[in-house]
Amino acid sequence: MRLLVAMMFLGLAACSSNDTKEQEELGPKALTGIEEELQLSQQWRYQVGSGMGTGYARLQPASQAGQIYVASANGLVESLSLESGSVNWSTDVEAQLTAAISVGNSKGFIATDDGDVIALNLVDGEEVWRSEIKAEVLSVPVVHNNQLAVQTVDGQLYLLSTDNGKVLWSFDSNLPTLSIRGTSQPVFYQNMLLASFANGKVVGLNAKNGAILWQERVGIPAGRSELERLVDVDGRLLVKDDMLFVVGYQGHVMAIDLRSGKAKWKREASSYHGPLSGLGNIYMISDNDHIVAIDEQTTNDVWSQTDLEGRQLSEPVLFANHIAFTDYEGYIHLIKQVDGIIVGREQLVRPPINWVRTGTYELKHPSRQFAYDDGIRTKLVVDGDHLITISNSGYLSVFTLN
Repeated sequence: MRLLVAMMFLGLAACSSNDTKEQEELGPKALTGIEEELQLSQQWRYQVGSGMGTGYARLQPASQAGQIYVASANGLVESLSLESGSVNWSTDVEAQLTAAISVGNSKGFIATDDGDVIALNLVDGEEVWRSEIKAEVLSVPVVHNNQLAVQTVDGQLYLLSTDNGKVLWSFDSNLPTLSIRGTSQPVFYQNMLLASFANGKVVGLNAKNGAILWQERVGIPAGRSELERLVDVDGRLLVKDDMLFVVGYQGHVMAIDLRSGKAKWKREASSYHGPLSGLGNIYMISDNDHIVAIDEQTTNDVWSQTDLEGRQLSEPVLFANHIAFTDYEGYIHLIKQVDGIIVGREQLVRPPINWVRTGTYELKHPSRQFAYDDGIRTKLVVDGDHLITISNSGYLSVFTLN
């Protein structure tokens, strides 16, 4: 289920909406058999705290220098070996987390539900600094040199110093009444910071002072109701060869020339996720979970894969020259770039969990510690020949190809 958030003044009220009335009636498509050409092999698995929690968080693992850094909604942050899964350190920040984790400058960066951005030492997990943003952060902060870009759900963009958490500048977008619950990650590009917002705009800002250099509309509100007029850009901003590729919900997929800030081409599209590039194509997952390949130059459709309709697919990544993503039942899917054929599939299986003995009867059922939700809404992480994934209930697993 995709979540929408209505924002009146500074208050937030969440509501939910499925993609279309037809999809509500039919539900997600059942999986069919495939001719398997690729096989994923699970290297190890590990339960991370209480998982994603109930706030629809996407707590993204990070991988650097042979280590995985991962967090759970209840404030547990851990460092594990990529190869073995052994725990290097574990720390509890004693707060509910809504965004995690990015790494850079020997620090890991996370955000809490009360608007704090926290920097942790990657060596031992100790807190280095804490900065009060006072607004909910739903996307992973972005590190560039000694700067940290943080985007909040109320339409603000902050640039912080990674050294001490001091706010260098901020930018305020014109927030609409209704938006999808989530925000895109900003992208640093040369002297610019690129960001997209719930008003359907993508903006190029001067990274030094936050001044607007250019802006383009990805979607234009249309219709009578607030739901019909909903436009938002929450997915990945893709930069390639001085071009920005972006797609919005109930808007367009666009190619923007970063040297001028002008659109090179656009076509109607609707997606919760950002595009992916490969083999001269732009790949995107539409709001009804069709995977589409578009020729980067002509904008013509190359192929369309509809067998996974309604399965709440995650943002796609490239892995072993294939497109990889997950679904609401905890399946990882691998498809070919050239034709969209599904050639690999694996489902996460929950590891055995020890019961915790406590209280008068010395027995506490593990279901009280975390939710049984084995779906995956967090984007896969690729590190060389390793594919890293974490389920909504906090089940972390690392795969390689056989």
